[in-house]
Order: sequence, then structure tokens, then C-alpha cells
Amino acid sequence: MLTTVNPIHAVAFGRLMEFLSPDPPWNRSLWSIGLVLGMQELCEASIMLQTGTLSEASVKRICSSLQLKMGKDPALSVAEKLHLRQQIGHPPKVGGPAHHTVAQMANALNTDYLRRWAGIAGKGEHTVEMFARSVASHVLDAGFSAQHVRQLLKAKASGPDPITLAEICEELHGMQTSNPIRPFEVLLAFHRPPKLTHGLPSNWLEAEEVTQWLVEHRFDTANVRAPAAIVLSVNARDSGAAAQVAREMSDRFAARARIATGKPLDLYPDLWVAGESAPTSLLGESRGVRVKELDREGRVFTTQRSDDSVEAALELLAHLDESSPPAAIAGGWGAIEGLLADPGDRATAADNLASLVACSFPRQELTSLSYKAQKEHPHIAAMLGGLETNRKRSEKLAELINEGSLPDLKATADRAAVQRVRKMLAEPSTELKTVRDTIAEAFHRLYRQRNLVLHGGRLDSVTLKASLRTVSKLAGAGMDRITHGHYVQSVRPLELVARANLSIALINKERALDCVDLLE
Repeated sequence: MLTTVNPIHAVAFGRLMEFLSPDPPWNRSLWSIGLVLGMQELCEASIMLQTGTLSEASVKRICSSLQLKMGKDPALSVAEKLHLRQQIGHPPKVGGPAHHTVAQMANALNTDYLRRWAGIAGKGEHTVEMFARSVASHVLDAGFSAQHVRQLLKAKASGPDPITLAEICEELHGMQTSNPIRPFEVLLAFHRPPKLTHGLPSNWLEAEEVTQWLVEHRFDTANVRAPAAIVLSVNARDSGAAAQVAREMSDRFAARARIATGKPLDLYPDLWVAGESAPTSLLGESRGVRVKELDREGRVFTTQRSDDSVEAALELLAHLDESSPPAAIAGGWGAIEGLLADPGDRATAADNLASLVACSFPRQELTSLSYKAQKEHPHIAAMLGGLETNRKRSEKLAELINEGSLPDLKATADRAAVQRVRKMLAEPSTELKTVRDTIAEAFHRLYRQRNLVLHGGRLDSVTLKASLRTVSKLAGAGMDRITHGHYVQSVRPLELVARANLSIALINKERALDCVDLLE
């Protein structure tokens, strides 16, 4: 908890920490990339347009999205916004003045973006959501692990003296400045070394050398009896990010070994990052793709195939959760396109899925808040206790929020969620369209990444990792709704999309409580 004299600062800090938490629910996760990465994405896309990998329509969409993003971001001056808007009215030509301008502005902004936000926070010229999203996306886009940033902020916020959001931003600015991308050593150990025609590479470590490396780097060797290991040199901002790079390299090694030898690699379940005091899991964290409807309807182990397209999409979607980035991109988009693309226009699948997820958002927020309120306030528990469905619980809580009769919840992140819901109930049409457009941009980025991987052979796009970070949970939420529609309502995916689009078009202030029931 942030110790501050300003309660709004505490809520904004809580929302920031929620974005950095290990596994936030999809409705509270970070859906967008930051301004600097958005500029870098446009520069890369302009090059891919020249090579024919991306279409002009795709790059124009990036230009439009970037214009909206910079227009809302208070970190840019009026003059900077005007100049940048003039440069990206059309896709910048590679090597031309506009292309160089965007690249130079991205580099310049990257050096002091957080310091600019320190000044903005000091003046109070921001909303809770704008602050948290802008700051969180910037540090994650820069290559820091969420764990590293969260630990730093926890230490800063746990002190006895009140601090401000401006001081938080200064702390993060110092973190970025003092932690450039640098080499880390990471050890991958094997229970059994792979059998290769030419033997193990000369730079691999044998049993005694493995133990020696662990001892030199002050790791406990009690349960490590590895006959072979490889020490990877990876570039990263922090040890958590270095571990993730090593995991991705391990996945690549495993795939290559499988097709080269026909056998899996027998790796230890941990990896060791030099400079840390303990090993970390080789598995890492899931990307959070969840289709809970399969469990709710008892369909996990079903042997009946009622609709091959839905079944195929679910199998493809699984790659988005745990496969290597290129495979995740290809499988994830394949699942979406197969169900939701209009004939002749694959990109429409992004907008169609965004409508479904946007219509799921109000009830998801309200359902979560209803259980929090029930737990913390006895009189709210009495109101909600007899309600049998999440729909009814959500409707009742929406009424309380709309009336202003919901007591404050303990967690600052929950209070931020109440503010978002209150805003949506006041302006349901505007807010739902904003949510839909934000989510749609994440899905369109996934589509572009798919084209870069499959058509351009690009495995190192500037937004590859950020795309997976922002889109995975959203894709799971959308597929959850499709699965419910398929198994429970017998509604085809595009029929459900039509229902969602109609609901968004017709919602208004007088029917604000209909937000809890947009897909029924």
C-alpha cells in the first residue's frame, strides 16, 4: 500500500501494481502498448510495407491508432503532437523525413518519458487509468519484467514517509536509466545430455564444471546432479527478463532437437541466472489464456465433436497460452480467423472478436466486485446472498454503484474498478465503444504479427512479445463467450458477433443497466 497524503494517488498506484501483478484477470489486465513502442511499431511497419509483408491498410491503421494514442497522452507537448500528426497522416516512406522524424521522436521520448510523467503527476493532470496504463506499458515495453518493477515499487512504497506519484515516476526513471540492456549468464542443466551425431558443442559444461559454475555463483548444489549443461549469454534489463529470454531459447532448442533427433530434451525443471540467490522455474508463467466454459459445461474430456470449427479453434488457441512466440502468434490468430473472419477479409476477425470481449467486460467487472463487496460488507452480503446467478449479482451491484450507495472497498485496485464501472454506467455507449476499439487494436496487432511471422519470416518484431502480453487473456475471454454460445445457446460465432454489435449500438444512459446482459 502506498503511503500518501493524496487518496487518488493511492488508487492510481494500486491500479499500477495490479497491471504488474503476476496474473491479473483479463478484465483488469493491460491491453495496450505504450506510446514509444507505438512509434517504433510504425517505423518497422513502414519497412514491412515496402517489402510487401504488410498491406497499406494495415500501416494506415497503425498511423490512425498512434494519432489517437498521442492525442490522449499528456506526456507530449502540443507542439510535439502537432508535428507528429503532420508526419503520420500517411504511412511514412522508408528513409524519408517522416520516417526519420518518428524514429527520432521515439528515441528522444524514451529517455525522459517517465520524468515527463513525474511532472504530470505532480500537477494532477491525469486520470487514474491514464497514469497506470501509460507508466506500466512503458516499463514493460522497455523490457523490464513485471516482477522486477513490482518489487522495486513495493520497497519504495513500504517506507514510513508519504510519497507521491511523481516520486514513483522518478524512481522508475532512475530504474530505466541505471539498468540498460546488458548481458546475463543463464545455466540450463540436463538430466541426460542429448545424443548428437557430432557430440555436444565444445562450450557445454560437464558434470564437475556444472557444479563448479553453480558454486562460483553461490547457488545451492545439494539437489543438482547434472551430467551436462549449457551457459547461455542473454541480453536483458533484469534477471527476471533474462530468465524469460532463456526460456524462449530453451523452447527453440527443444523444437529443433525434436525434429533433428526425434527425441525430447531432458532438461532440469529449473534454470539459474547468475547474480540471483536461487534458481527459477524453467516453465515460467502462463500467458493467461482461459476458456473456463469448457470446465463449467463438462467439456474438457468430451469425445463428441458437435462443431469441428469450434473444436479446431480451441486446439489452436492452446498454442497462444504456452508455445514459443512465433507458434503462439500463428496458432492464436488461426483460432480467431477460422471462426470470426468475414469472407474475403481476414482482418475483420479482430473487430468481431473485440465486440464479443467488450460486451463481456461489464459483467466480468461487476461479478468480481460483487464477491469483493459481499466479503467486506455484511449488509451487501445480505443483498447478494440470495441471488443465484452472476447476472443478478451484477445487476444488483450496478444499481448500488449507479445510486452511489456502494461502500468503499478495501483494495485500491477494487476502488479503481468501481470508478471504471461508474463511468461506464454514466456513458455506456461511449465507454463500451472505447473498450471495443482498444481491444480491437490489440487483435489487429496480433494479425499483423502473424503476417510478419508467416509472410515475412520475422521472429524478432519490436512488438512480438508485447502483442502476446496484451492479447492472450483477451483472446481467451472472447473464446470463452464463443464456447458458451456454442454449447449452451447453440449460437454460431458470427451470430453472437451480430448480437454484440447490436447491443453496443443501442445501449444508452436510460438503459445503462443493460450493460450486464449485452450478449444474452
